[in-house]
Amino acid sequence: MNDQQKKEQYSGVRDQEIRAALDQHWAASDANDFETEHRIYREDAVLEYPQSGERTRGRRNIQNQRAVSRPKSGLLSDELLAAAIFGSPNSS
Repeated sequence: MNDQQKKEQYSGVRDQEIRAALDQHWAASDANDFETEHRIYREDAVLEYPQSGERTRGRRNIQNQRAVSRPKSGLLSDELLAAAIFGSPNSS
């Protein structure tokens, strides 16, 4: 297997991991399972709402912020949620 094939294989596995985490998050959200919904976030996650410029740092802070005021619509896009869970694709 050459380097390109290894990269593509890793990318495919990574995509599956991200999709599974997103599916778990949304299922927990739909079931009002607040603890599981937030367990998938990294401890150093950053939640950003570009519309308002609001930024919340840390899993517990995100959970606390949402406990006070859960968004009615316009929840995180899959891409933003994946970045919060797994980190930015450009970070090491």
